[in-house]
Amino acid sequence: MVLVVVLAVAAVAALTVWLWDDLTSNRSVYVVGDSITYLSEPSISADFSNAGYQADVSATPGVKIGQSQANITALAKNQPAAWIIELGTNDAGAQDTVWPEQFLAEWSAVSPASCVIYVTVSPRAGVVAQQIDASMQKLAQAHSNVHLLDWGNLEYQNPAWVSGDGIHPTPAGQAALAALETHALQQDC
Repeated sequence: MVLVVVLAVAAVAALTVWLWDDLTSNRSVYVVGDSITYLSEPSISADFSNAGYQADVSATPGVKIGQSQANITALAKNQPAAWIIELGTNDAGAQDTVWPEQFLAEWSAVSPASCVIYVTVSPRAGVVAQQIDASMQKLAQAHSNVHLLDWGNLEYQNPAWVSGDGIHPTPAGQAALAALETHALQQDC
C-alpha cells in the first residue's frame, strides 16, 4: 500500500512539473510596428533572445493601424504568449479619422493573449496621437492583460534617442526601446 501511495505522489509531481513547463514554455512574443520598430528590430531581437523570449518582429515603415490588421489577424492564429504593438504614429501624422474602428479590430485579434503591451504614440504628434494614447489607456484600465510602454513621452525626455525628424529613433533610441520592451515583458507578462 505504501508503494502505491509513493507511486501516486510521484505521478502527480511529474504531471505537475510537465504541466507547469508546458504552461510557462511559451515565450513567443509578436512585435508589430511601423518604422520605429523596423529600425529597432535588430536590438529588439537581440535583447529578447538574451532574455529568453522568441521574438517575431513584423514591422513596415509607413504602416497605419488598419494596414496591419490582416497581418495581426494571421499572426494571432499562432497564439503567442505576448504582443507588443507599436502602431499609430502614421495614423496621427495623416490625421486619420478611421483609426478607432481599426484599433478595436486589432484589439479583438490580440485580446486572447495573456499579455499585450501597447507602445504609446508621441502626444506631440497632435490630436489623433492623443486620442490613440487615450484609447490604449482605456484598454489598460479595463483589461488586466493590457499594459502600456509610454515611449511617446520617454523618447522626448531623452533627446539623444530621437533623430532630427522627431519621430525615428537614433541607434541609442533603438537600443533604449528594445531594453524598455524587454523590461516591460519581464515586469508585466
